[in-house]
Amino acid sequence: MARILVTGGAGRLGRHVVAEISPHHDVTVLDHIAPAADLPSIQASILDRDAMAPAFKGQEMVIHLAAHDADADASENGFIRTNVEGTFNVFDLARQAGISRLVHCSSVAALNISDENPPEYLPIDRDHPCRPTGAYGLSKQMGEQVARRFAMFGDMEVVCLRPTLVVYDWIIHTLITTSATIDGPPVPAVPRKPEWQGYDEIIPGSRSWVSGLDAGRAFRAAVECSAPGFGPWFIAASDNHTHLPTLQLVEREFGPLPQDHASERFEADPRASIYDIAPTTAALGWEPWERWADVITRLFGPDGIDDPRSLEELYP
Repeated sequence: MARILVTGGAGRLGRHVVAEISPHHDVTVLDHIAPAADLPSIQASILDRDAMAPAFKGQEMVIHLAAHDADADASENGFIRTNVEGTFNVFDLARQAGISRLVHCSSVAALNISDENPPEYLPIDRDHPCRPTGAYGLSKQMGEQVARRFAMFGDMEVVCLRPTLVVYDWIIHTLITTSATIDGPPVPAVPRKPEWQGYDEIIPGSRSWVSGLDAGRAFRAAVECSAPGFGPWFIAASDNHTHLPTLQLVEREFGPLPQDHASERFEADPRASIYDIAPTTAALGWEPWERWADVITRLFGPDGIDDPRSLEELYP
């Protein structure tokens, strides 16, 4: 049982991470809001070094999640200041406190896989060029450089994770409905519950996602495995979240397929993710438990889709 400080532990992803690791480790949450879980916590901003410095005392590891997320109502300066300056503060204070390992949460947004920066090859690995143009993606790329700088000192082990879109249970219904308007049925058979929040963003052609449960497991793996290395390690489900083949989605949304597109990979699993998680599995011992059909079954039951085809036929 390690003493672990989780920055941003009261946030959306933070709740899943804390729920996963708190039964196995001594967890303290550092966040600007109080956590829902009954755990030791310190309320402070990662921009306030004096307020958060006491939280690092006596800790062995840090999981750094605190940041403005992509959908935050923040200015460009706000993204850069919180996600870069705040990240520097966390690393600097962790090193001063003698922390042995810091697990940093980056994002695939650092690459900016989009119509302005289509994938150069498939699957995308950690060496793929990063060309962010938006402030959020840029802040994540800069945060990775901060993490590399502290890793280079050699006195604190640093592990960098790049989650794809983290899909929480309360947005699944909306995601299925939104995808159906673009890709055709299926649609959810169950009505939308009032407590389920909407998600209006159209997910780009990568269709890459990971469930909140699997994301939490990845961060636990990053603190428990031996010698994981820096990474950055992709955290993604093994499939896309539509019923269409991945290469069809990529070609439709990005244009002609890259010359190197691992045809054997997508013949074996037509809906495979465009991100290469095999190195993540090798380094952390983590692999996703849930494919898209598993999430639908867990949340809605085996008859949760209004379509004559079975889940096995839709999402093989």
